[in-house]
Amino acid sequence: MRNFDCLERPLSQLFYRYGRFIAFNPLPLIFFPLFITIFAISGFISLNSITDAIYLFTPANAQSKTERQIIHDKWPLFNGSYIPGRAVTQSREIQVTVSTKELGENILTMPYSDMVVALDKQIQQDVKVEYKGRKFGYKDLCLSGRNHVCPGNKHIGLLSGFFQHGVNMTYPMIKLGGVHHYIGASLGGVTVGYGQNNEMILRGAHSWLMIYHLQFFPPNVSHLSGLWEKQFQLLMQNYSNPFITVTYFHSQTLAEELKRNADSLKPRFILAFVILLFFSALCNMSTCRKSWYIDWAVSKPVLAILGVINAGMGIVTAIGYLNLCSMPYNDIVGVMPFLVVAVGVDNMFLMIAAIRRTNRASSVQRRMGEAMSDAAISMFITALTDALSFGVGAITSIPAVQIFCIYTGVAIAVTFIYQITFFAGLLALSIHWESNGLHCIFLRPTVPEDMDAQSSLMTRLFWLGTAHDPDPKKLELNLRDSKPAHFFQNWFAPILMQPLIRGLAIVWFGVYLIFAIYGCTQLREGLEPINLLVRDSYAIPHYRVLEKYFWHYGAIVQVVVNNAPNLGDPEERQRIRSMVHAFANTRHTIGDESVQFG
Repeated sequence: MRNFDCLERPLSQLFYRYGRFIAFNPLPLIFFPLFITIFAISGFISLNSITDAIYLFTPANAQSKTERQIIHDKWPLFNGSYIPGRAVTQSREIQVTVSTKELGENILTMPYSDMVVALDKQIQQDVKVEYKGRKFGYKDLCLSGRNHVCPGNKHIGLLSGFFQHGVNMTYPMIKLGGVHHYIGASLGGVTVGYGQNNEMILRGAHSWLMIYHLQFFPPNVSHLSGLWEKQFQLLMQNYSNPFITVTYFHSQTLAEELKRNADSLKPRFILAFVILLFFSALCNMSTCRKSWYIDWAVSKPVLAILGVINAGMGIVTAIGYLNLCSMPYNDIVGVMPFLVVAVGVDNMFLMIAAIRRTNRASSVQRRMGEAMSDAAISMFITALTDALSFGVGAITSIPAVQIFCIYTGVAIAVTFIYQITFFAGLLALSIHWESNGLHCIFLRPTVPEDMDAQSSLMTRLFWLGTAHDPDPKKLELNLRDSKPAHFFQNWFAPILMQPLIRGLAIVWFGVYLIFAIYGCTQLREGLEPINLLVRDSYAIPHYRVLEKYFWHYGAIVQVVVNNAPNLGDPEERQRIRSMVHAFANTRHTIGDESVQFG
């Protein structure tokens, strides 16, 4: 019969020889990873953390980046060139929504309109930052237009005044002074009627959206704008009004809230790490053959704890050295330790279980060889497939996914190397102490199990230990399965082999497969910013208001004609007009009156 062990057999032989080598040389394999980890800690000093959410979650080759850069090149957004509604960046942009607390109320009527105007005035006049002895307000830092005047939100008072004086205003375009203006992105929760020519007439609204654009160039001015945003945030946090609800957002919000999300994982990881330490130690406690007292010679709680620490060392080493190699870091990597520790702890249990299956009467070298040839192949295949999986993710074009996969793949590889060096060296020492009947914690001789009758309670609780029989053929004394292994081998496996149980398992797998296929059909593409935030984030109400009231019409679409034809030619001008007309009259656009040339 043909054997398919062309990979398993040479690996098994290799790890058997390597296990014997470890048994002879445990100390170098223990201390070398420790020195490497200590040196890797210096990489945390040069942590290059990237917080730009648009960069992180947008494909590197995304067409939107090219289009945005073209607009920046053709119409640079510097002070003196700002046109409201035409910005394609959220750099130093502040958004504020103001809504009536009662759903049936109209934000365009008194007293709500006065409250909105007062809030706008308070933001523009009261928010100031002090820098080098000078105070900077909104008028000093705003992006101004060609008239070098801050645009502000003058349309709020203007439109509210028109409404209160009974002027019919069309929606979503309104004509003022012969020029059409788009107000679909400024008013939310709109109710309309219909006038002549079936035009929509504004009858009321529930919410206003106010936008404040600050200068983001040069860097020193951008720094001041960032300070102004933080002062604005303080004002909004303390703002209270019994009649209106305010939400807000600024250019640093998403990055800061993503960092809060990552920071919220730190205490959870510490808690999970501590729970794993206790769980691993508890699961590696063994009882004596003839009683339920703990066998302190065979138990390995300290080794299990060091096995969990081994995974932590792999994580620290991977992050440290990748940062020393100038690899960017982002807070999404904070999820990685949960994955790597889970894989590392699983491999630790494999190695300890492999040692338990060896004959205690054999030499330390042979036991290590047999354990490594048994467990290391499974560990190697697991680490290899996991690293390859994340390696595939590392070639994606989304920077956040790429960075996360690189850190995770390297951490899994380093943790595996530490497991067959650092932890394997500790395992060899542990077997040596066990063969000498030493206590697994205090490394002192244990009291033989046969002497438990004449021993004190403290001795029976904390010092009993079983010795192996020198005769390797006495397997009942030298080979001991753990109680969980005994349960699965002698109880669970026979039940599982019953025809009825196997049939039920097949049916259950079929049900599972059906639900899995159905779940795959329900997948929705896209990434909602609200799903990246912590539950108590102040940005969540803002996104919900935008989604509920302001994203029905959306922002202005900007079309750039690169390498424009000769517009002095009437035929070329007509081609441009035809193209613009086609864009303006789709089922998603609102007609020729919405077109603005710039």
